[in-house]
Amino acid sequence: MALLACAPAVEMSVGDGPGRQSALFQSFPAPLFEAIASGCQGQLDRLTLVSRNELLCETLPTPEAAAALILQFDGDVEDLPVLVTTLEATESAAGFTVVTEYFYRVPQIGGQVAEVRFAEPRVQRTIRRAFAAAGGTPIK
Repeated sequence: MALLACAPAVEMSVGDGPGRQSALFQSFPAPLFEAIASGCQGQLDRLTLVSRNELLCETLPTPEAAAALILQFDGDVEDLPVLVTTLEATESAAGFTVVTEYFYRVPQIGGQVAEVRFAEPRVQRTIRRAFAAAGGTPIK
């Protein structure tokens, strides 16, 4: 994702912040999990199925975005940043609450890791559409 190319238009923060959305589903949204998993099959992607209800997709950013993240957040050139997308469903009496988050994980010099969160309107719209297509009701 070349999100950093338009950095002035993208709100970025380290730690908690933008990049999180949730929706309520009447039943477990298996097609949503399958769609996210199938979208994480590229050469630069790594899919981790944490459990039936949770998955993690890690994608290497473009070289330009990686360089910008490394420079801006004191990153370690030996351990490249990754774009992390998570999807987790939690069952309750009302159905399943599904939460998705996306952020850059930037390993820093000295061993710390910065989670760089950003609000990207195009990504947020895509997630809302995916939730709606799978039968979810957005949670504010």
